[in-house]
Amino acid sequence: MVKCDKNLAARLVAEMLGSMLVQCIGCCYTGLAVTSTRSTLDQLFNPERVYAPQFQSTILGYAFTWGGLIIAGTMAFRIVSGAHLNPIISVASMIIRNIKVVDGLLYILMQLGGSCLGYCIAFAMYGNLLSKIQFCVTEVSSEWWMALVVEFYISGAWVLAFCSSVHESNQPPNESVSLKIGFVVICATLVGTQYSQSCMNPFRSLWPALFHGFYEHIYIYVGIPFGASVALAFAWRYLFLMNADETVSGPGGPDKD
Repeated sequence: MVKCDKNLAARLVAEMLGSMLVQCIGCCYTGLAVTSTRSTLDQLFNPERVYAPQFQSTILGYAFTWGGLIIAGTMAFRIVSGAHLNPIISVASMIIRNIKVVDGLLYILMQLGGSCLGYCIAFAMYGNLLSKIQFCVTEVSSEWWMALVVEFYISGAWVLAFCSSVHESNQPPNESVSLKIGFVVICATLVGTQYSQSCMNPFRSLWPALFHGFYEHIYIYVGIPFGASVALAFAWRYLFLMNADETVSGPGGPDKD
């Protein structure tokens, strides 16, 4: 039975706020890059004109935006909830027993709600200019199988970075964990953007797809990251930890001797 105390409530709120932060600001950046293709005068005198979405940022800017948000979210909420901010991280955490299963499922529920709220806020800010554009939707920009393979590998990189960060060998000093995980996400985004737009977070793609009814290759963005999480977390537990539990428990994790 879930013990609903202040500590659990604080952790759940932290996961919701962190997920909302990443989704909202990340999609706002995407919206800003798209709308920057229209001049101020053109928006004033031709408000009904439809433009094809033209992303005006570089891949480096895109990677540092989403990766930087992970750094910020991890720094802000790691001491409260562990700052999973991604359901595949919560799944991996449950597998290596860094967190209790019930708490992990609640984390995922709060991440789902937070990402939904973040997307709604971002769309409200740019929806009037992007009503005929699929706002913040992730699309495959290469062969589907290339995007699938890349999404698996980069999602797995994030999972392994997390598993490594909670191992006792990386605990002192642990203030650099947010930078380590964030730069893994940045590098993974740089690698995968030209193939799949580097989702790595199922909820990142889920809400834009549902909102616009665009489901092409949605299994790559929703299913593959979860598959990578399960595969890499079990590999970490059975190959590295030799079927032992993780050496360090996260907030709400099983007690260690």
